[in-house]
Amino acid sequence: MYKKKKWIKLGATALCEGFTVYTILSLFAGNEPDRLALAFGTILLVLLPMLAERLFSCRICLPLYLFTLVYAIGPMLGHCWKLYYTLPWWDKLLHTSAGMIFAILGVYLFDLLAQEKQIPIVRILFAFCFSVTVSVLWEFVEFGADTFLGMDMQNDRVVNGITSYLLGQTLGTTGSIFNIQSVVVNGITLPGYIDIGLHDSMLDMLLESLGALITCLLLFLDKNRHPLIRREK
Repeated sequence: MYKKKKWIKLGATALCEGFTVYTILSLFAGNEPDRLALAFGTILLVLLPMLAERLFSCRICLPLYLFTLVYAIGPMLGHCWKLYYTLPWWDKLLHTSAGMIFAILGVYLFDLLAQEKQIPIVRILFAFCFSVTVSVLWEFVEFGADTFLGMDMQNDRVVNGITSYLLGQTLGTTGSIFNIQSVVVNGITLPGYIDIGLHDSMLDMLLESLGALITCLLLFLDKNRHPLIRREK
C-alpha cells in the first residue's frame, strides 16, 4: 500500500510539473514577465511536498499531499490561466486553503520541536498562531510587490462609499460620502472610489484565520488519532 501511494504522489507531482512546463512554454509567445516568473516559481512550489518528506524524514498522508499540490499550482492557475478573473472566488479559496495547510504544518512543527508531551490545547494554539502569522507575512509580501514592483496583488477595487476623518466637519469627527457614482483621476472617469487593497487584505487574513481555526478544531477533536504528517522512524 505504501509503495502504491508513493507512486501516486510521484505521478501527481510529475503531472503538475508537466502542466507547469506547458504553461511556461505557452507564455514565451507573449510579453508577460510577471506571469512567466510565477510559472517558473511554481516548478519549485510543486516540489516542496516531496522535498519536505525527504528533508524532514516524514510521510505526508496522500489526501494532504494531493491537496498541497493543487494549492501549489493554484496561483499559477489564477494568474497565468486567469482564474482570478473568471472565478472571483478562486483567490479566496486559495487563502482559506493556506490557513488550513499552515495550521497542519504548525502542528507538525510543534510536535517536532517539543521536548516532552504538551497540553493538547497549547499544541493547537501554536498551530493557529503559526498559520495566522504566515498569513500576515504574506500580506506584507503583497504590499511590497504592489508598492515597489507596480503590481496589484492586493486586488484594488472600486467602492461606492467612504467614511474618513478627513471628511469630518470638525476636528476629530468623521464624515461620509455614499452613493459615489464616479470619480475623475487625471481625466479618467472611474465608476467609484478606488480602495487600494485594504478590503482585500483584511478579507484574505480573515479567511486564512477561518481556515486555520476550522482545521485546528478538527485536529483538536481528532486527538492525533489520524496524524496527517507522520515522522519516519
